[in-house]
Amino acid sequence: MRAYIIASLLIIVGLGSIAYKGTLPVGHWQIAYLGELSSALLVGGLLSLMFKVFQDKESEINLRRLLRIHDSVDELGLQEILPESQAYNFTPLIDDSDTLSVVMNDGQRWVGNHTVSLKNRMSKSGRITEIFTVDPDSSFIDSLASKTSIKPDELKKKITDTWKRLEEIYDLSEKKGTLRIYRLKTYPTKSVFLTEDTFVETPYQTASGRANIPVYIYRKVARQDAPFWFIKSDFDAMRKEARLEKERKN
Repeated sequence: MRAYIIASLLIIVGLGSIAYKGTLPVGHWQIAYLGELSSALLVGGLLSLMFKVFQDKESEINLRRLLRIHDSVDELGLQEILPESQAYNFTPLIDDSDTLSVVMNDGQRWVGNHTVSLKNRMSKSGRITEIFTVDPDSSFIDSLASKTSIKPDELKKKITDTWKRLEEIYDLSEKKGTLRIYRLKTYPTKSVFLTEDTFVETPYQTASGRANIPVYIYRKVARQDAPFWFIKSDFDAMRKEARLEKERKN
């Protein structure tokens, strides 16, 4: 606003100088100076005004673009992105949800890191916990083992150890919840954690080896084409084709 006022004043003063010059008699000594002054004021004012209009137009375009980005993010439910999955606290997700469905490669580290929370969860009546892992008898085992630089037999053991650990956790709990362990028909393209109102995903890198991977947190929203509903639909289909390895319930 200040820039507009200054530019306008320059133009007004410039026009005033021209008008004043017109009142002077021919040959007056001020005429030459007023001509240069009025030209400088008018040019400076007009250029300042044009620059400000252009600048504001660019700002408006950028603002609209940012608002559209914000609107799309908000409408589709993206809540947060963290650069490393280790930075995300899964405890509230485990503790507060009625139904928790998880798909992972082998799940050994995640289950081990959340033993206490899973035990507390399985001690609460009505809580359902579903864990989907790679089928240790799947042909995918060889590829995944090669990618993570371990032997296929070691990967198979990691999966079966995860299953055993989950049952041990259930046995240590008050056994009021339900635990279901599934063998996937295919293979995971990412780790996914789904509750009734939130889903969290961590992608897998394509290259072999291990890396720090980001985590994306989405909330349930009304739009049916939002990522939450895509993942929920995927879990519904996955549950139908997966093989139930074990179910423990009171």
